[in-house]
Amino acid sequence: MSRPAADRIDAARAALVVYDACRRALTPSDPARRAAMRPVLEAWVRLIGACRERGLPIVYTTPVSRADGADVVLLPTDLSVQTGAPSLTNCVEGSPDAGFPAEIAPRPEDYVYLKRRPSAFHGTGVAELLRMLRRDVLVIGGGATNRGVETSVREAFSMDLDTVVVRDCCWGGDAAAHTYSLDVAMKMYARVRTLPQTLSMLARG
Repeated sequence: MSRPAADRIDAARAALVVYDACRRALTPSDPARRAAMRPVLEAWVRLIGACRERGLPIVYTTPVSRADGADVVLLPTDLSVQTGAPSLTNCVEGSPDAGFPAEIAPRPEDYVYLKRRPSAFHGTGVAELLRMLRRDVLVIGGGATNRGVETSVREAFSMDLDTVVVRDCCWGGDAAAHTYSLDVAMKMYARVRTLPQTLSMLARG
């Protein structure tokens, strides 16, 4: 059995996934919510900047559905029955909400994928990109923590990807579920680290 990797991120093997850090989430119209999300946006600015300096590929996903709702998931889940709404609510494809805040906007050299399901990998081409780039270390954050991020982290584990989840870059509407996902659920599948810890790991990589 091989020994666990040291607490570092090998920049030559790593890629950053900016999971659903779109305008709808990080710069909402409601002033109070916008202020609450400001620290997350600032954390993303620092993380993306550090990853650019280390030469990591930057992969963005954005959650979209057609304007007519033809591709919206309408499965009979407990949550959909309880709320009367689909379990998954995406941005309308092509809308401003589906884009990214100016502070973290993708650059021409980055990769942007439209995502219609919770996983960063399902139907997107992200897994194929990582294989093509020979990247098997994943740095990820986003929201909602206990939904799409955790779904992606679990799938990454099944794909034998060494994953680091950046706490400061995650968010969720359910505080208890957000905390449980970071403190308990994802620890089997990834290393969960603060932004300062992640930046230090990148510096050692």
